[in-house]
Amino acid sequence: IKRGVSNTETGRPMSEDYHFRIGSNTKTIIGTAVLILVDEGKIRLDTPIATYLPEYNIPNGNRITVRMLGNMTSGLFDYASDPAFFDPLLSSSGYSYAYTPGELLAVSFRHVPNFEPGAMWDYCNTNFVLLGLLLEKVTGKPAKQVIQEKVIQPMGLTHTYWPDAGAQTAPYAHGYTSYFGNTVDATNWNPSWADTAGILVSTFADMKIWAKAVAEGTLLSKQMQAERFKWGADNVHYGFGVTLAFSWIGHAGTIFGYNSHVLYNAEKKITYIVLVNTETDHPVEQFTNEFMSILGW
Repeated sequence: IKRGVSNTETGRPMSEDYHFRIGSNTKTIIGTAVLILVDEGKIRLDTPIATYLPEYNIPNGNRITVRMLGNMTSGLFDYASDPAFFDPLLSSSGYSYAYTPGELLAVSFRHVPNFEPGAMWDYCNTNFVLLGLLLEKVTGKPAKQVIQEKVIQPMGLTHTYWPDAGAQTAPYAHGYTSYFGNTVDATNWNPSWADTAGILVSTFADMKIWAKAVAEGTLLSKQMQAERFKWGADNVHYGFGVTLAFSWIGHAGTIFGYNSHVLYNAEKKITYIVLVNTETDHPVEQFTNEFMSILGW
């Protein structure tokens, strides 16, 4: 079902073929790449991240395991929560500022961790920036190349890619945000601030393929799929880079101008994908909650 327009200036209608920034749906791809490397014996889930990345002086890094990064129990501060974090983006020409992973971590590490490793759950983009650096460390390749070789190519996700800067590959849906005040077109803002926590671009068709693959464990051994689905305690339904919502498995994604939900119900064999070209007020999450409530799912 298509509603609305992909460009408010031209009135061009929305299309399933258009590229969208998928935000934190990136985490399911990064998480899968990490688990593939665990299957290959190159990473151990219960090894402290400082063992792999000592050069970053990670707070509590000798007690935060790879598993804790993937399931959001590290306790690290989320760099995107820093009040001044987006100042460089706002002050750059055309919102083009290019953040480096090192800059993202530096912002996070200026803050005292929120809690002791493993003590609680807290959604944190810093965790997945570190997992991206882990991919690079154990393979000797850029994270972009690792996910291309380990996930995107094997799954045939021909329209899913890592943007090198702000511009997207045509055709694409324009994205609009009111995050900083008035509604503006954020289509070509540099997404480097999201890095391996949310940088990827994809399409409806590719996400339809991927949603089922995540839920069914494609690319992973049965053991690694079980590791992915070790849901947190105390009603925290988050595994290794993936969420459980009722009987639906997948993730939500939010980045300037775009909001998405990519889910699959393994019991009913149904894929649920919603892509909206604004993240203001998180419309996808609101729609999903109401939709699932009405259907009793």
